Amino acid sequence: MIARRSPIILLALGASALMLSGCASGGDAGFCGPLHDEHETAAVAFVALVPGMNTEAEAQTRLDLVEKLEPTPELTDHLTSWTDYLTVGAESIDDDPTAVIDAYDDAEASGKALFEYYKGTCLQ
Repeated sequence: MIARRSPIILLALGASALMLSGCASGGDAGFCGPLHDEHETAAVAFVALVPGMNTEAEAQTRLDLVEKLEPTPELTDHLTSWTDYLTVGAESIDDDPTAVIDAYDDAEASGKALFEYYKGTCLQ
């Protein structure tokens, strides 16, 4: 009787360990893993930078996180666009806020696509 229950118990323990490790929850580990690890920064990673409210250091923190993400093929272009935008922010939000606003115009759709993926896949 005990021998029959052992595989079931081992399977349940394995599934529990997988869920607790974060590999099962949140789907795509290459993209979601770093976002789970740095959840406070992840909450604003795909939100527009606001000149006068955000600093170059804050933009750099977001950029550092986004550079750790491994995109799915359909997100590669969006991630590149958003990384370029955050790079502009990290380099110039304090000195040239207009550059950040102009860069956002080019990256807005990418930020929204990445946020939707984050919300729909990583936060599930």
